[in-house]
Amino acid sequence: MIKALKKTIENEHGFVLGTAILISAILILAGTFAIWTANTEMHMVRNESEMIREFYNAEAGVVDAIENYNNDTVSTRWLTNTFLLNGEDANNAATYTDGNGNSLALVEVRCIRNSDYDSPLTDAADNLPMQPHTSSPPVGSGYSLKYFEVRRYAITATSTDGNTQVQVGVWKIFNKY
Repeated sequence: MIKALKKTIENEHGFVLGTAILISAILILAGTFAIWTANTEMHMVRNESEMIREFYNAEAGVVDAIENYNNDTVSTRWLTNTFLLNGEDANNAATYTDGNGNSLALVEVRCIRNSDYDSPLTDAADNLPMQPHTSSPPVGSGYSLKYFEVRRYAITATSTDGNTQVQVGVWKIFNKY
């Protein structure tokens, strides 16, 4: 019986073939997992770059609205006479475009006020913290409390795809009248 066991242990016929198949299977699995991981990483990078592009487009819409609030050539005009005559119900929506006319973001501006009201703007633009629309200038701003007042506005920019929103609060100094 010991001779039969020794003969079985020393028999290596077919061992190399079995080992080669096992190593090949391991390498195929490793290659499959490497390709799957690479594809997943590429999708993640593509999605992240898309999110960054959308954020920059929405942010550019906000910056454009702040810088060009009363410029005749820009569609985000909001501190115009017509806008200001609406008082606390003033609102404006415009599309921010690039140099080629491609739509990048929807820019909405409205007054910040103490009460809710139904405006034609989106829910994101209407969901604002309530505070007085008109108040005194901030302490240390250099504006006289007697002759000037602050009016608060909110600017909401939503990327064209709708996945990114940037919202800022701005205030403007006006003479009291």
